[in-house]
Amino acid sequence: MKQKFFIIVLISFIANVFAQNNNIDLQLSLGPTLSIPNTSELTNSDVDGRPQIKSKINIGLFVLPSIKYSLNEKSSLDFGIGYYLDRFSIEDKLGAVTNEGNRNIHQIQTPINYNFHFGTNKSYEFGIGAFASFVLSAKEKGDVITNNSEIDIVDPNDPTFSSNTTVSYSKDIKDNYNTVNFGAFLQIKKNITFSESKKGFIFLKINQYFNAIKNNNSESDINQYLEFKNEKEPMTVNIGIGILL
Repeated sequence: MKQKFFIIVLISFIANVFAQNNNIDLQLSLGPTLSIPNTSELTNSDVDGRPQIKSKINIGLFVLPSIKYSLNEKSSLDFGIGYYLDRFSIEDKLGAVTNEGNRNIHQIQTPINYNFHFGTNKSYEFGIGAFASFVLSAKEKGDVITNNSEIDIVDPNDPTFSSNTTVSYSKDIKDNYNTVNFGAFLQIKKNITFSESKKGFIFLKINQYFNAIKNNNSESDINQYLEFKNEKEPMTVNIGIGILL
């Protein structure tokens, strides 16, 4: 947490130092991030238990202080250092056992992008950019659900029989991810006015990771069942609002 706070304070300090330049604005944006992991439902049908891995969209958040440098009336550059929490819902199944949980990926991102200004009063911006991401931690929490009816040694006629058994779990999965990874994004932004003295913007950004997930992590206990190369690189969508400071 201290690292996150320090980086955010640092970018704010640097921006204030350069704010004397009329071409530079300090921005602060925040909002939810919709994480859309892409997985192959069937990873290896030749293994006993026919392991499967599925995923669902989940909602995280981001906070991004950034600097905007106006090149001219039609273009600008943005650079920032922010905190991102990507959350994925995951379902791993092997035979009668299913793990249903949420993955929380905490990271620092440094996006940079080039903006094309267009529309009335150049109030719209289309941005193309890239980012580096530094993973701080990654954890998965959820439930292990055992379908007892699929286990041969369990007698369903036993008066103590229960169709499902559920046990909570929590594990560190940081080793499944590269500590440093990269991605690219597209962004559309609409500049707005909050008041006579305060301006801001709303935006939609689509991020695509390139090398976030390790392929075939030999140190992982799950490697004997699932190949990480079948869990594709995630995509996230940021919907945010920002203010010029």
